[in-house]
Amino acid sequence: MYIAALNDLDEGQSRILLRACDLAWRRVTEAVVLTPMQQTYAQSIVHAHLLRLVRRGERKEQRLASRGVFLICGILACPDHEYVPGRSLRTDGAEIVF
Repeated sequence: MYIAALNDLDEGQSRILLRACDLAWRRVTEAVVLTPMQQTYAQSIVHAHLLRLVRRGERKEQRLASRGVFLICGILACPDHEYVPGRSLRTDGAEIVF
């Protein structure tokens, strides 16, 4: 598989990643919280975030998808802060860590 080779994953990890990304993205688009311009950027962020989680050993598709949706919700909740992987987002005294 191209995704597996490109991201140094085995076939099982690649399948998990693809299914989790699809599920997360379906949930985000059904919620209609993103503008068309935001969608491409958000989709790449979700994919990269879930890829990091799969590489760290996460294998549960539902959990991965939920984490992807949670990431988008966190980014939308903190519009004044740029998302940087590995750094928390802050809004009104709250801190969101991914």
